[in-house]
Amino acid sequence: MQQYIDSLLSMNKEDARIIITISNPYGKEAIHVPGKEDAYNHCKKIIIHHDSSSFGLMLIDIITNDKSYTHSIALSNDEDRMDILNALSLLPFKQWHLQTPAKDLYIKRSPLTSRGQTILHRFTKPSKMHWTSNAEDLMPISPGHDARLLHAIGIADAQYAIIPVMRDKYVQINHFIRIFEQYATELIEPIQIIDCGCGQAYLSIALLWYLRNTKRKDATLIGIEQNGELIASCNATINSLDMQNHASFSNNAIAHWNDLLSEKGSIALIALHACDTATDDALALAIARNADIILAAPCCHHYVQQQMDIAIIPAEESFLLRDGIMKERLGDMLTDSMRRDILISEGYSADLIEFTALEHTAKNVMIRAKKVRNMPHKHKEDARKRWMQARDRWHVEPKLAKLISKE
Repeated sequence: MQQYIDSLLSMNKEDARIIITISNPYGKEAIHVPGKEDAYNHCKKIIIHHDSSSFGLMLIDIITNDKSYTHSIALSNDEDRMDILNALSLLPFKQWHLQTPAKDLYIKRSPLTSRGQTILHRFTKPSKMHWTSNAEDLMPISPGHDARLLHAIGIADAQYAIIPVMRDKYVQINHFIRIFEQYATELIEPIQIIDCGCGQAYLSIALLWYLRNTKRKDATLIGIEQNGELIASCNATINSLDMQNHASFSNNAIAHWNDLLSEKGSIALIALHACDTATDDALALAIARNADIILAAPCCHHYVQQQMDIAIIPAEESFLLRDGIMKERLGDMLTDSMRRDILISEGYSADLIEFTALEHTAKNVMIRAKKVRNMPHKHKEDARKRWMQARDRWHVEPKLAKLISKE
């Protein structure tokens, strides 16, 4: 099978653009996709987009019976791309459709048995006639469309090429916007973005730019940050983009911020790598302000880790705390799982997802939550019992538990 793929790609070596649709699985086993540790049950189709005339990002959409998932993989050269395609070729699917600007390739294959495998293929004229012209136009934010933004936030150089050392940040920004888009379909304008612990606000400024300039949405940004120098940097960036009428930055602690918000529209609260209990402060603010969606990528979990004591946790689980690194990771999992269930108990649908693959950042867990109007009381009560049982079993609780008790 690989020889046919190699033949297709060799027809236009200067153009790396390709779309691959893989479908019709052999059996019911869970599918492992390159770049993801998770296995996907009931996977019926995988679509790979590398709509780029150079390398850059490959997008992989995993479609199951009830959900779809997307993740991105950065490609530096042709060897990276071939490694991914080789891994995909091992997946148990019967049908492949590969589209390039030069030709299409259709492949049908039987399951692999002791007698071997039957592979049928045919090349046809290209079925996709309109390809994006810029290297990374498939991305929500790309040099082709958003050069001014990328240069202003330090991702692109003066010639608007992505700076190599900033590529991970570029991947992170685009992946975040894709997550936001998938989760924010029901937001009503005006959309008020609150960025807690915004730092230099790379992601929230990019999101504001995308909503206003690409999607033509009525959106505003409020950044909360204690460091005055970072506030000045954010204001300079916003001014350079002529968006000063749509963004403001508050030199304040998250816990002390109490500005008024518009009663119209929707609130999207984000907290990206707010350190330790700053994430709890952000989640408590979201609950208090009835935020419609919450996207929080926690950083550091010292508050719960410091509560963990081998002398008072269940004896049969004490072995988990004997190594510092395991205590740290267990503290991370306990903190974010309890935060998730606290949000559910407060009327949100919430889950934990991978924010960005580990090769782009070690801080790769995101708490994703959406306000559910009229959530059944039992659903909220079940979640409250879960996090309280975990608290009593492990003798720990995140700061968020204390903050909501004071509401």
